[in-house]
Amino acid sequence: MREIASEMHSHVGDYDVVVVGAGIVGSMIARDLSRYEGRLALVDKEPFSGFGVSKGSLSMVHSPSMWPPGALRTKLTVEAPTRYRKLADELDVVFRDLDELYLALEPSHVPKLEEMKRRGEEYGSLRYEIIGPKKIHELEPHLTKKVVAALYIRGLGTIYPPEWTFALSENAVQNHVHLHLSTTVMDIKREGNGVYLLHTSKGNFRARYVVNSAGLFADEIAHMVGDHDIRLSLTKGTMAILDNAVSHLVRHMIYGTFSKEHSQVIAPTAHGNLMVGLGYFTKPEHKGDTVVTRDKLQEVMRMGRELVPALSEKDIITSFAGIRSENSKASNGDFYIAPSEHAPGVIHAIIGSPGLTDAPGIAESVIILLRDAGMEMVEKRSFRRKRVGWPRFSTAPPEQRREMIASNPAYGHIVCRCEEVTEGEITEAIRRGANTLDAVKHLTRAGMGRCQGGFCGVPVLNLLTRERNLPQTLVTKKGKGSHQVTGFVRERGAKGLPPER
Repeated sequence: MREIASEMHSHVGDYDVVVVGAGIVGSMIARDLSRYEGRLALVDKEPFSGFGVSKGSLSMVHSPSMWPPGALRTKLTVEAPTRYRKLADELDVVFRDLDELYLALEPSHVPKLEEMKRRGEEYGSLRYEIIGPKKIHELEPHLTKKVVAALYIRGLGTIYPPEWTFALSENAVQNHVHLHLSTTVMDIKREGNGVYLLHTSKGNFRARYVVNSAGLFADEIAHMVGDHDIRLSLTKGTMAILDNAVSHLVRHMIYGTFSKEHSQVIAPTAHGNLMVGLGYFTKPEHKGDTVVTRDKLQEVMRMGRELVPALSEKDIITSFAGIRSENSKASNGDFYIAPSEHAPGVIHAIIGSPGLTDAPGIAESVIILLRDAGMEMVEKRSFRRKRVGWPRFSTAPPEQRREMIASNPAYGHIVCRCEEVTEGEITEAIRRGANTLDAVKHLTRAGMGRCQGGFCGVPVLNLLTRERNLPQTLVTKKGKGSHQVTGFVRERGAKGLPPER
């Protein structure tokens, strides 16, 4: 554990490759690169991996039938479920098998389902079937009676992106990738010897190759190396998360109507809640505009009830907005994965939907491009394929719970009652890199239940102060500007110490 922590705080230096952006795509690229010899770095402006676009994604591993025939993003989707299942075993993270139902609410919608079925079957990796109302309601008893047909797609799944980005980056670090968080790339210059100088908020990096996987900021990184024709257009969608008490209402990922302008979807998450969204897409005011408005939340719930009438606003426990992008270099919303036109050795991975689905294939494509650009690829004999997580009290059987408590009494102390998260799990997450309240939440689920941290927020803050040896005033929710404690009224707190237990 301490070996990993020291690697994660490695000093700025000279590298063969710097990957910019530690979302699901950047983390996947870094982990795949760690199979090869070389000096490698992964940098991100956020305090924790996956805190950007990945955190606000739908989290589904989709089928190719949803995307245009022949598009790059369609081709990369084909083997995605198989790749994710393999990675889930290697990284010890959750991949939940989940099938999809695309609904026709009137007869005129059926030809669209038939066309999707035809497109999907061309790729041959999944099972597609048009089913009628009887079969639909056997699969989903709570669906509206208005449904006349559905495209039933089997063999897909869902993940929890922040958990995956952490596991990918942690495994990359185990294989000697240097992870630099809270590190903003401010400028990139090419030196005379063909090496790039990356000026960052934490000092300078030098690298022979640069991978631009910076998500919503990929256009800004592209401009730094002279590719000024790369621009992003952004849209925003809203999601509501429902209490686990209503998880029985939907068993599959359910799509009603959808288009480039809107999406009508209900889906189980990897850990059991239901998500309802995305509504009609709007244009965000800026790249950090993830504000959820009352009218958009009402809109997505109204659209959700058109599919499952039993859905209710009273079951919403939280909500979020996600921003997706399309780029100016590829048509029809496709990905742009290509070498820079002006900076040899720079690879752009400009990704939109379904970036999460295609992340394993994107990583493979980037490595091929790096090899074509001249990077020598020598596989490590010492590559550590397996990463081991930590036991989860909420899902452990009684005998395993007893063993966990016997090995560490902290596993017998429930901190988050809603999700049954123990002190042992939280301290392990902190020791392995969780450095904010949101990082702890995303890795352990402490604070993700009905009360949204109302009971466990302060105990988690105190565990962060204890394990990281910090005053409470330096603990943040999600990084700079989100401090949770700004002053004290009692003597012990005035010294920056947590309350006595």
